[in-house]
Formats: sequence, structure tokens, C-alpha cells
Amino acid sequence: MSHPMAPQERWEGWLVALWCVVPLVPFVGKAVSIDGPVFLGVAHQILTHPLDPYGFQMIWDPTSPDVWVFNRNPPLLSYYLAGWIRLFGESDTLLHVAMLPVSLFAGLSFLGIARRVAGAGAGPALLLVATPAYFVLATTLMLDVLVLSFILFGVYALLRGAERPSSGWPFVAGAAAAAAGLSKYVGFCAAPLLGVGVLLLYPRRTGPLLRVLAPPLIIWGLWGVYTAHLYGTPHFAGSSDLLFGRGRFAPDEFWNHVCSAPVYYGCALIFPIFLWITGLLRGDHGTGLAVVGVIAGTLVVRFVLPDGEPSRRFPIDVEEATFGALGCASAIFLWGMFLRPSRLRERGIDRFLLLWLSGVLFFTMFLNWHVNAADALMAAPAAILLVWRDPALRPGSRLLAGWLALMMPLSLLLASADFEQANVYRTAARRIAAEIGERPGRRYFVGHWGLQHYLEREGFESIVPPHYGRSDLEVGDWVATARNVSQLDVSRNMAEYDYQQVWSWEFATAIPLRTTNADASAGFYSHQTGYVPFAWTRKPLDTVTLGRVVAVKARPSRAR
Repeated sequence: MSHPMAPQERWEGWLVALWCVVPLVPFVGKAVSIDGPVFLGVAHQILTHPLDPYGFQMIWDPTSPDVWVFNRNPPLLSYYLAGWIRLFGESDTLLHVAMLPVSLFAGLSFLGIARRVAGAGAGPALLLVATPAYFVLATTLMLDVLVLSFILFGVYALLRGAERPSSGWPFVAGAAAAAAGLSKYVGFCAAPLLGVGVLLLYPRRTGPLLRVLAPPLIIWGLWGVYTAHLYGTPHFAGSSDLLFGRGRFAPDEFWNHVCSAPVYYGCALIFPIFLWITGLLRGDHGTGLAVVGVIAGTLVVRFVLPDGEPSRRFPIDVEEATFGALGCASAIFLWGMFLRPSRLRERGIDRFLLLWLSGVLFFTMFLNWHVNAADALMAAPAAILLVWRDPALRPGSRLLAGWLALMMPLSLLLASADFEQANVYRTAARRIAAEIGERPGRRYFVGHWGLQHYLEREGFESIVPPHYGRSDLEVGDWVATARNVSQLDVSRNMAEYDYQQVWSWEFATAIPLRTTNADASAGFYSHQTGYVPFAWTRKPLDTVTLGRVVAVKARPSRAR
């Protein structure tokens, strides 16, 4: 009876593969953005010193110029990019082409899981890829889709091992968990997740449990010992200040952070909003929960987000408040449906998925230093599988087609908006360099992310914050700045000079969406930038300015 399904399974595999790759192809020309310059910097270090990936300095954030201190991410992506650069070069297009197999790996792994867990075909995988959280992040040089791909493959291997406990699949699951932890330290969650999976799903547990846990624990232990030898402390230990520092437990910041989690889960995935609407329209037992969700969401966006810390540049407006309330309501509705007493009494796989979802939620709310779309992405596979396993939530084929017909165009537009945002700084750097030409004067900038990456290529250097030292400028020096991409407070140093504006350009786009824009209160990569992961607005992408020093004020004594 299984033979007639083989052609359908192959067709589904091809469909998911094309869905994971083809829509991303138009975005391979995207500029390097967000944290991509750091991972590329580590890749260049690996090319010259392959056994010392963090042994250099880079002005990036207020923590330290030492990369091993401020870059709290493992180097697996950078090793991959280093090999890619060695083979194919370093154009922006080729770097983004290197990320296409990552999306393919994630999508096909999830397809394999969905077939075993949800008895479904391509639907769950198509829905995952169509979420804004997945699609936009898949167009970047970031770690999130990579770590997700290894976690998904680890879960797939775990399920294959449950079918054949004497096979080597548990060891493969452990190797995938090890790779997840070396992709991003949040991937350390893969070991306990897969370990619990063995306890819940395997008839005989001791042998498979050892085979699942041994690879990640040994490999991560060796990595910790090696980096302690190089840098004086295990590299992953540096993440502890993100968990407990930065005033995390001050009431205003704590509640802002906690209440942003459901907002981002609903808004960055979108399908929870569709499920909330469906539950409201059906008028069944989920209606009361849907109403409770919207009341809670309204209270959150009215009383918690606007007055919390960190403060945003502008007050929350009606569109953002409505979108945030819907996202919060839909997440509360979905979590409530998952946690019904009848669901908690279900079989092992449901418990496994609920632990997966609740573990990611706990990390987002109480451990991560910010809330972002990547957190929602980590929770999305478990949420989608739980939806498919619940007859009260599972969409029919026509409803799913309608969701995809709305979500994929939205994700394409958001990826286009993020594409335009990233390209602002590449374009600005080239125009600034052309404006200066061969005229004398040293070149400085204030900013980071893509602006830093491209201006450094044009011979600019960063103005450092006071606790790093001094940047002594002279009359005739050039300073490039951007409104939305500076995370270093250099105001004390900059106050020592008078500037004359030479050139300023306000970058605009016809796309009425923003992903990372403090003026629009859109914070796809961090809730500290915005109230919601993306916003409908026509506000400028950014304003980039080039100035020149015309006078140096009295400088404070160096002894101070």
C-alpha cells in the first residue's frame, strides 16, 4: 500500500524544495546587513588563522573591541563562509547564494518531520517557509535559519531512530544537535530537547539516550576547553551577561520584554492571527479564549509597551497598536488551545512538541536579552505541528491555500523592504566615497551594521566611544553618519568638533513596509527598536549625512 505514495512524496519533496529556494533567488544581491559583517570578519580571520577564529579586534558594540568578548556566537557559519570565499570569492551575491542550501536543508528536514508527526504532506513545510520570520531571515547572512535547520534535522533523525531503535539515527540526531550548538548558542537547547524526545518516544532508552547526548556534550565540552585555552574562558560562558545583565530585571524593562514575546510570536508568524480569526468566526469552544486574547492584547499595547524600557523613539500609533494587539491576542489564543487539559493528556509526541514550544517561549521571555522575529521562528515548527495534530485547529486544504496566498506575498514584500533597507548603506558608502574623491582628510563614520561594513571598505574608520579611547579628528576630516544604525554613544567625543554638512540624502522606497526602523517603530531584529516586528509606513529608510570638521574645540586633557 505504500508504493502508490512514493510518487506523491517525491512531488511533495520537489514542491517544498522549490518553495524554499526559488522565491529567495531575487534577493541574492542583497547587501550585507545587521550582524553579517561580524560573521564575515570572523571568516576572514579564519582564512589567515584557522585555529584562532576570534583573535582580532573590531569596533562594534559597547562591550569590548575584542571579538571573542562581544561576539557571543559560535563560528560554524563563519567557517562555512570562509571555505565558500576561498572557493568562489566574496561578492555580496555569492555570499547570499551560499545561504540557499541552508533554507533547502531546513525545509526538507521539516517536511520529513511533518510526515511522521502530523500525517501531513507538504502543507506544514510550506506554511513554515511562508512566515515572515523564516523568509526574511533566509535572505540574510544570519545564524537563525542555520541553527533551525540543524535542530529540525536532529528531530527528524530522532523520529527515524524511534522507528528503528537499533539504527544509527540516534547518533545522527546527536551530531545534528552538536552542529546546532556550534551554529548559535541557543542551539544548546537541542541536546535536552532530543534527550527528552528519547525518553518520551523510544521503548528502550538508555542506549539511544547516550548516542543522542554524547556527540553534543563531547563536542561542546572540547570547544569550551579549547576556547578557554585561547581566550581565558570558555567562549559560550560570555553569554551569561546577556541573560542577567543590562538591567534585565528592572520592572519596566522586564514586563516590556515579557509582554513583547506574544506580540512578536503572533506578528512575525502571521498564521496565529489567521487561526485566531478562524476561532472567533467558528463560535465554538475557542471563542471565549479568542476574546480573552484580544482583551489581554489591548491591555498590553495600551499600558505595558508604551511606558516600558527601553523607550522607543516615537509613541506607538494606531496601526502599530492594532497590529500588536492582534499578534498578542493570537499568540495567547494559540497557547491556550495547546494547553487545554485534553491536550496535556495526549501521547508522547504531543508532550514532546509542547515541551519544545514552551522551552523556546521560556527562553524568549526570561533568558534572551531581546525579543525578535528569530525567537518566533524557533517556536514555529512545534506550533505548526501542534496545529496539524489538533482537529479543532488544523486548516483544510482550501483554507491553507488561502493562508499561503496571503502570507507569501506579504513575506516577499517584507523581504523586499529589508532588501532596500540593507542596500541603503552600500549605496551610501559608494556615493560618499565618490563625493570625497581624492580630497584630503581622514575618513570617519558613526554607525554599524551594513554602514560600517561598506564604509570600512572605502577606507573609513569608526569614531570610538570614550571608554574605548579617543578619536582625535582634525580640521578637514570627514565624518559620515546615519540616523538609524548607531549603537555606540560617541556624543562626548563628537562634541569636541564643529562640522559643516557637505552631503545628505534621505533614502526612500515605494514599499510601504519597514522591518528595522526606529522612526517607524519596526524592530524585526530586536524589540528594542520597535513595538512590532514590522510596520506599515512610508517613512524614509534612513538619512545618511556626510560632514567635515571645520573647527576643533578645546580638548580635555589626556590625563583625564
